[in-house]
Amino acid sequence: MLSTAFLLPLPALSGPVLSLSEAERLARSNDPAALRYRELAEARREAAISASQLPDPSLILEVMDLPRDGFSLEDDTMTQLRVGVRQMFPRGDSRRLASERESAMAQAEAARSSNAERVAVRAVRRAYLMLFEQRAILDVLEKSQPLFEDLHDITEREFASGFVDQQDLLRAELELSRLHDRVLSVQALESAALAQLARWVGHEAISRPLPLDLPELAEPTGTLLAHPLLSAEQAVIDAGIHGVELARQGYKPQWTLELTYGTPTERGMGMPDRMSAMVMVDLPLFTRQRQDRDLSASVHRREAAQYAWDEQARELQRQLGETQARWQQLNERERRYAEHLLPQARENAEAAEHGYRNRTTDFNSFVRARLTDLETRIEAVRIGTQRRLEQVDLLYVLGENA
Repeated sequence: MLSTAFLLPLPALSGPVLSLSEAERLARSNDPAALRYRELAEARREAAISASQLPDPSLILEVMDLPRDGFSLEDDTMTQLRVGVRQMFPRGDSRRLASERESAMAQAEAARSSNAERVAVRAVRRAYLMLFEQRAILDVLEKSQPLFEDLHDITEREFASGFVDQQDLLRAELELSRLHDRVLSVQALESAALAQLARWVGHEAISRPLPLDLPELAEPTGTLLAHPLLSAEQAVIDAGIHGVELARQGYKPQWTLELTYGTPTERGMGMPDRMSAMVMVDLPLFTRQRQDRDLSASVHRREAAQYAWDEQARELQRQLGETQARWQQLNERERRYAEHLLPQARENAEAAEHGYRNRTTDFNSFVRARLTDLETRIEAVRIGTQRRLEQVDLLYVLGENA
């Protein structure tokens, strides 16, 4: 058993207990996936503000009517210097619709960030429970070790007295060796669970001890339709609806307004300065190969987003149905183990040991009773852990109160 101590850093022998809620908090704060989606959501919000603005105006500097046979600006009465500004106005409500589409995508990224948090919490809970399970099984094996050592000692004395044969003694030694091997196997699983938990809470946190009792989880309180994955898909649908309306704006004209001020280069003739205004409108007359195609593409993207929502909803519904069925079954099994199987296995082992000491029970029956008690206690630990793991998945699908 000394090898277990060397697997853990020295601070694991003391210090504050690492509760499940603390592990969840560390997982939320250190999860790069959730942080990445938050940054993407913020980027979309900034893009939404940008998309609602008018394009930058253009500055116009022009030398007009410069004579071809000379480049003097002062000797020709027709030459003018002009300065002006040009502003383009996008089609219809395209600015508003583009901004709303970016805002919808920002909501999608925010929902994905919320889902990433749920994924992180589910993962850290599963790693925490698996570590707890391995340590609980180790505790059962360690407490059973004196019993199997006592079995070996009893058999050794009985063999010396001639009441049992050598095969019984070898069987006792074999079961004790198998117990030692199981300890080593569980220790390897414990190390793997430690590595999984460290990925979410850090190596410093896993050096802290776990509480003595298996943690209970909150009851699922949310609904399937509120799952962030569905919220993300719905936001993509909303963005697709805005995309369709944005494509419809392609049938509307785009306007450009230009204002200029000109002054002649030859001032001696007394010519006045000039002002000009110009309005340009593009004419979307040939729409078959561009606007029609853009609108059709945006409609197909919106329909694809709706199908993605339907597919995600069906998958979550499948997960919910399967997980609820397993959870309810494990609840019943855990209750039966606590009320019937564990007491019966313990009483059976005690009765078999009493009979073996009084030579009314044979060796094989004694060994079977002791192994049955050990396996029952280990199975009870596993069922309790598995029931909580199914509840973790339920909480991921349905959500819970913060």
